[in-house]
Amino acid sequence: MIRNDTHFWSPAHSDGLSESDLSKIHDTIKKRNLYHIPRLNFCCDCLERIEDDDFRSGCNSCGKQWHLRCIPSSPAVINHPFHAYHPLELLIDVPPEHSKGKCDACKEELKSYFYHCSLCNFSMHVRCSRNPPPPKVKTSKCHERELFCMVRNDTFTCNACGTHGERCPYVCAPCGVMFHRECIDLPHVININRHDHRVSHTYSLGFGNWKCMICHKMVDWRYGAYSCSTCPDYVVHSKCATRVDVWDGEELEGVPEETFVVSPFREIEKGLTIEHFSHKDHFLIKIDEEDDILDVSIRCEACVRPIFSETHYKCMQCDDFFIHETCANLPLRKRHWLSTKPFYLNANKDESKSLFRCDACETTSNGFKYESEGPEGVISLDIRCAFVISSVSLECHTHTLFLTTMDRGTCGGCKVSEQYVLRCTESECECDFSLCLACATLPEKIKRKGDEHFLFLRHGEKASGKYWCEVCEAVLDPREEWFYTCDVSGVTFHIKCVVGEFPNAKPGFTYHYHCVLGEDPALMYARYHRPVQGEKAEKIELVHNNRITRPNCATCGSRCLRPLILKLKLVNTYEVYCCDVKCSLQFLMNTTKKYQDLHKKMYGETSWPSGQSFVVSTSNPGIRFSDNTVILRLQDRM
Repeated sequence: MIRNDTHFWSPAHSDGLSESDLSKIHDTIKKRNLYHIPRLNFCCDCLERIEDDDFRSGCNSCGKQWHLRCIPSSPAVINHPFHAYHPLELLIDVPPEHSKGKCDACKEELKSYFYHCSLCNFSMHVRCSRNPPPPKVKTSKCHERELFCMVRNDTFTCNACGTHGERCPYVCAPCGVMFHRECIDLPHVININRHDHRVSHTYSLGFGNWKCMICHKMVDWRYGAYSCSTCPDYVVHSKCATRVDVWDGEELEGVPEETFVVSPFREIEKGLTIEHFSHKDHFLIKIDEEDDILDVSIRCEACVRPIFSETHYKCMQCDDFFIHETCANLPLRKRHWLSTKPFYLNANKDESKSLFRCDACETTSNGFKYESEGPEGVISLDIRCAFVISSVSLECHTHTLFLTTMDRGTCGGCKVSEQYVLRCTESECECDFSLCLACATLPEKIKRKGDEHFLFLRHGEKASGKYWCEVCEAVLDPREEWFYTCDVSGVTFHIKCVVGEFPNAKPGFTYHYHCVLGEDPALMYARYHRPVQGEKAEKIELVHNNRITRPNCATCGSRCLRPLILKLKLVNTYEVYCCDVKCSLQFLMNTTKKYQDLHKKMYGETSWPSGQSFVVSTSNPGIRFSDNTVILRLQDRM
């Protein structure tokens, strides 16, 4: 692309357009000087991306840009069938304050360069004005007869989705039905990520009090909706079922339904012995419900929660393989609201109990996981979150909590913001209660090592005074905080003091830190679950805090009180303990400070390279750079 003072050239156009010619075209809106620049942006007309090699025009005064094919040539005033009462005036600035901010034709956001009626507050994209509704539709998915567009501004209720429309419905006069333009071709059969079966569109559910299983609002049985033929009570609004975060966009009418019913185990002796896909080396024997297991270190391989009196399987030869009966029957494939693609069960054994981050609750686990290939990479779910499809019922709240939208919010339990939350949807409930997935999947009863009785999850108790945590001896406000308590002895505990920082991880695994040097440890805290696997990295192990004398944290100096702590092995000579991830990251930061000075001496840098990553290692001494990674050796340089 070449630019000079008089012409702008494009490989696709042999004839140049002078700046005066472009300005004349732009004069239909407002006379300004135009220019060409090869940078990425969006066309103000078609709203499509302008690539680097596209020929474009821009306005020096307003900064707007257009494809060459979209150079503003639209008339300043038009008459349109969508708004037949008044002419529409072309505006190129941001929508006026009194406008609704959306196109009345496609319902998408207005940015700039659109038609507007100030009398009726009606707005329309220029691209929508060029695509008026066809006067009639001979064939459609919503109706067997021909439909005609009624060019009127009367409100109506769409028979396909049950929501209101404001203008130009498609009608069938003999049948007395009306449809939105976008609803005349709603898919008949689809998969949605809130249900494991297909759902089909129907134009009448039949009399009843139906509730949408996505937004949990009432569904008018007189209008169209989606329902499941396998689950007779499962109904979804048409608009909810076809949301981009719910539907994968595929029409399945005429496509045979996949039968994916594969058992996760093979029964060796009926009702007694099985061979599970995650432990094929040995058979598992069934253990029926019995007296409470006092050893809380016996944990399920799948959900990583302790096994108390539940029916479970144990390996006949391995001493450390246990799995709940319910977890042994986990489906190998299921759907989840975090992706429109199906999730597949991964036993997480090939990576030596690799620590992973659950993308729903944002906590760490090393048990079984469900994975799905998304556009931004692999999405992982721990077992608990995988089965929170749309709702959860807890003893600590009167009403059932529902996942109605993908909008993030603040959890009423841990008070952490910007999380996926389940909300209370009861109209008579004024609590506006919401709960994140990490709190929603906390065990409602738990037992500490050595305790005789169970602890139960509580919150919102009306107490005149304050409680004290039996572990950290800090104050606990029962009206504001969630806590565990024993109904027999009355002792209370903070959540973190009972479940620790790794409620979904099984002790005994080792992993390696990978973080950005120079960040505050609190910021690096969110990155600790991104390990760099390899033999050269520093060994860090999650262990039980069950020594006779609890160790002191190598960073904060306080006594490690939580049930699971981190053990760091340094230079194969000695070990230190840290009470949590933040302290362990701070410890690693402190141990690398002297190597920053060493790096400056060796490489002449005035400061540590910004944005570099580090891995602490015990072998191949020296400091090296490889793929933008600083390898810190704990011995002299080679």
